[in-house]
Parts: sequence; C-alpha cells; structure tokens
Amino acid sequence: MECLYCHHPMGERKYCQVCGRDVSLYRKVVRASNTYYNVGLEKARVRDLSGAAVYLKKSLDLYKKNTDARNLLGLVYYELGEVVDALAEWVISKNLQPEDNIATEYLKQLQSRQSRLNQMNQTLRKFNQALYYARHDSQDLALLQAKKVISMSPRFVKAYQLLGLLYLKKEEYAKAEKTLKTVLTIDVNNTAALAYLDDIQSIAKDKRSAAKEKTRRQARMLQEKEMLENAAKDEAIVPTYREGNGNWTAILLLTIGIIMGVLSCYFLVFPVRERALQADFNQNALSYNEKIAERDTNITGLEEQINSLKEEMSNLNVELAAYTGEGGIINEYNKLLDVLTLKADGNYIGAMDSISLVDASLVTNEKFQSVYSALKAEFTDSGVQNLYIRGKGSYDGQDWETARVYFAKCLELQPDYPEVIFYMGICHQNLGDWGTAVNYYNQLINNETYSTTQWGAAAKNQRGY
Repeated sequence: MECLYCHHPMGERKYCQVCGRDVSLYRKVVRASNTYYNVGLEKARVRDLSGAAVYLKKSLDLYKKNTDARNLLGLVYYELGEVVDALAEWVISKNLQPEDNIATEYLKQLQSRQSRLNQMNQTLRKFNQALYYARHDSQDLALLQAKKVISMSPRFVKAYQLLGLLYLKKEEYAKAEKTLKTVLTIDVNNTAALAYLDDIQSIAKDKRSAAKEKTRRQARMLQEKEMLENAAKDEAIVPTYREGNGNWTAILLLTIGIIMGVLSCYFLVFPVRERALQADFNQNALSYNEKIAERDTNITGLEEQINSLKEEMSNLNVELAAYTGEGGIINEYNKLLDVLTLKADGNYIGAMDSISLVDASLVTNEKFQSVYSALKAEFTDSGVQNLYIRGKGSYDGQDWETARVYFAKCLELQPDYPEVIFYMGICHQNLGDWGTAVNYYNQLINNETYSTTQWGAAAKNQRGY
C-alpha cells in the first residue's frame, strides 16, 4: 500500500516512514474498501450480480484505486451484458495500475475482437431504440426491438427486463414470467425482475379469486333453475272434456283447423322466418366487412412497420459507418487504448504525444470521457513533473541517452527549469557532446536569475571556468 501524500510504500505504523504524515484514517478507509470488495466477491460467486455491483461501487467510492474491486465490477458488468461499462472500468483500472493488472488481458481480448465491439454498439443502439418505442406507446415495435437485442446479446439483463415489462403491459403473463425467470438465471437477486414477478403473482391471485366467484354464481344459478323445474313438475294438470257434435262436425272442424294452420304459417311463420334469415345474412355480411376492414388495417400497419424498419436500417447503416469508419467512435476508443498501451509499456512521451490525436468530442460515453480527462489532466498538469521523475530515474541509473530524451521533452514544456537544464548539460557531457553541454551550462551561468543559485554554481563548476 502506498502513502496517500508521498506515494511511497508505507509500513504498518500510524505514520508514513517517508513523509511522516498520519495515515491511520487512510488505512481504515482502505480496509473498509477491502471489506466491501470481499462482500461483493461473495455475492458474485453465488451470481447475485446486482448485489455484488452495489457493494463494489461502495468499495470504489471509499478507495478508487482498489483495482481488484474495479476489475471485478467490470466482470459483473460484462456478465450482465453491459460491455461498455465493463470496458470503461478496465481502462480506468489499467490506468491506475499499469503493471501486473489482469485488466490488461481483458482489454486485449476485447480489442482483438473488433466484431464484438461493433456488435456491442449495434446492441446498445437497438436497446435505446426499443426504450424510445416503449416510451412513445409503440409496444409492438418495442417488443420487436427488445427481442432483437436479446438475440444479439443473450445475457443483456436490461433487455430482458424491458421485454418482461412489455409482456406485462400486453397482459401476456405467461411470457412475462418466463422472461423474468430467465433474468434470475443470470442475476439471482435482480430486484426489478423480482418486483415484476410479485406483480404477476398478485394478478394471478386476483384472477383465481374472480374465477372462484364466477363458479359460485353459476352453481347458485343452476341450483335455482333445478328448484324451479322441480316446482313446475309438482303442479297438477287438470284436463277438460266436452261431448262432440258428431262426425261431420269433427271433419269440418279438422278441415277448418288445417286451413287456419296453413294460413297462419303463410302470414305469420314464414315472414318471421324470412326476417330472421335476412337478419342472419346482414349480421354475417357485417362480420365479414369487419374482418376485411381489420385485415386492411393490419396490412397498412405492417406496411408502415416495414417502412419504419427500412428507414431504421438505413439510419443504422449510417450510424454503423460513423462507429466503424475512419474517424468513427471505435477508432477513438482504439486511439485511447493506444495511449494507455504506450503509457503501460513505459513510452510516456509517446503516450503524451498520442493523446492529442484523440478527438473526445466524438464520444459521449461518461466512462470514456472520465478516462480521457484523467489522462489529459495527467499529461497537462503533471506532465512536466512526471517527465522529470522518469528522466531523473534514468539519470541516476547513468542511462544518459534515455535521461536526455525525457529532460528534452520536459524543457519543451517548461523551458525555465534550471535543475533540468543542468542535468541536460551532464547528459550531453557524458555522451561526449561537450559543445552542447557547455551551451546548457551557459544558460544557467549567464542568466542573472540562475547564476546565483546552486544550479548556476554547479554549472560553472562543471564547465571549469
């Protein structure tokens, strides 16, 4: 563990052995960060990914240089399908710890799979489009987009949550339950999925109660019907009898009855039957017309969806070109990774020069901007000091050429640095370039500001006259 103030390794004492500062509170904060990391690690092992992310974020809030917690958080994001956030965490981790960091391997694997990065960007675009459709009441289009996102990234938890919510809104509860249970196979304690499943169970319980009430009502109605039928059977039917008027009278009455029956059928029954047939015909015609209108509406809707999808495909092709083409977003990611690689490989000057090639205005991702801003600030605010430290290290090791390169870049950024001017003279003197060395010594000796300082005296002593 390094000191918060001087960045030198510190022991187990209350005070730093180098700068003497009190580091007891700092040590407690780091221990608390490690405790949160351990809890997050245990939750990740049992696939409680969302819970693990919460504790890992708390760990990083306490101590941002906890690279173990940051690398694990990146793995959690990657497992949840959020590859961009995972990439950002690993980039920050590598920047904080360039050596012996497993994040380097993760980044190399992602960088070697360019198609994976392209698919990642397409997936995010489609997911954002699905959210847009869902918020603007285009549920069918949102459902279609969410399914596409899942087919492209089968472990994207947020896409499953959106799909489950859309099924809930369409009252397709079986599909919603199946989708949300898939989320729990990836993240066993996903709070959103558990909340949606509770809603589904409540709805199912209400439906069961309504079905039981309907069954009870039907049973009561059936019981009442049986009681009425039994009461009707119990009524006595008393027949009546009257003596006839003879055979001719019976025949006459029978004939009259037949005639009256035929006339009744012609004038009463047939018109009613004809009106009933006409009503059935009109009803069937109306039903067919409605089906035809519904079919036309569906065809129109499908044509609009096809046109919308074609337009979306055209826009996606343009956006894909913006991502993958020269000067695209992916290219800026690669440039930033090149800067980090040069810095990790010890080529600090190359990294400092390469940062100017990155056009951060093309990328809106917050993690990218955070890494870029940190590097930019390091090279701008602390660049001179970092160059001096590296040059002094090479100088102390008598690597005169490497020290000369670092000191030259340092003077390029801050020409009035007397200590570096003196060391530049020493480097050139040891490299056999006495003329250039004297020029650097003269800059200190002939300058009134520096001639009376220790560096002016040292330069005069080194020059010898």
